Amino acid sequence: MISPRSRVLLDRYALASRALSRESGERLATETGQSVEFHDFRPYQPGDELRYVDWKVYARTGRLYTRLYQAERNIAVHIVLDTSPSMALGKKAVFARIVAELLAYVAQRDALSQVHLFSGQHSQPTHGRAQISSAWSFIEDAPPLKGAEPRPTVALKDFALSSSFPAGTGLAIIISDLFDEAPLQPALVALKARGLDASFLQLLSADDLEPQEGQLELIDAETNVKLLVGPEEVRAYRQTVQRFMERSRAAILRAGFRHALLKVNNEDEADLERQAFAALIRAGILQKR
Repeated sequence: MISPRSRVLLDRYALASRALSRESGERLATETGQSVEFHDFRPYQPGDELRYVDWKVYARTGRLYTRLYQAERNIAVHIVLDTSPSMALGKKAVFARIVAELLAYVAQRDALSQVHLFSGQHSQPTHGRAQISSAWSFIEDAPPLKGAEPRPTVALKDFALSSSFPAGTGLAIIISDLFDEAPLQPALVALKARGLDASFLQLLSADDLEPQEGQLELIDAETNVKLLVGPEEVRAYRQTVQRFMERSRAAILRAGFRHALLKVNNEDEADLERQAFAALIRAGILQKR
């Protein structure tokens, strides 16, 4: 669960997305026949229209707050979390859950949000901070996958084709190491066809990127196949991982989606929350309101 300090800081940020910036925000919709609903407060900022200031709150507290409204549109944020065996390496699974919880907290403010697992399980759609605890519980209770499937390409394609959410404008945030021998292209095409804006957060640990040279036993976390390797094989592995990262990033960018590499350091779990928050800001996934 996210610390109170991080929640205060998160209130200053919003998700960066073309879909959300076009379709929702901190202003009243004016389209003919478009209804709106009140969904939150925030401290008054210079430039806010005075008609949106809540004077009753000011009379009680002596502080200025702006009422925020959101148009009733078919907009949603989908947080897609990889729980496959390869995520267990180098604290990636813990880091991924923290990232998902941070994003879920921010998403609740601006849109209907839902968490999806690679297994096909998904949370109930929620909206508003009062429901954030249910989203966090779903993330924290997500069981790790034990088999080799589904790999990212299959899981993401199944997610895009799923009927668990309606088609329409929205943002999908994929949190995964993307380890898969199969090309990512079919999943990218499916996401595009579903009309989703997508941000890929590729999580890689120090063990993924820089394994120590020496006589090692390499174990494939997805298939459990074991292989004895020496320094030359380790160097070849590093080159293969680098090419894989470049190939994944290029395919995602060609599809018109966002890609960010988040490196997970071997730090104490208590510091992973700070690390995750900083990484999301550096990657441009979170932006100041």
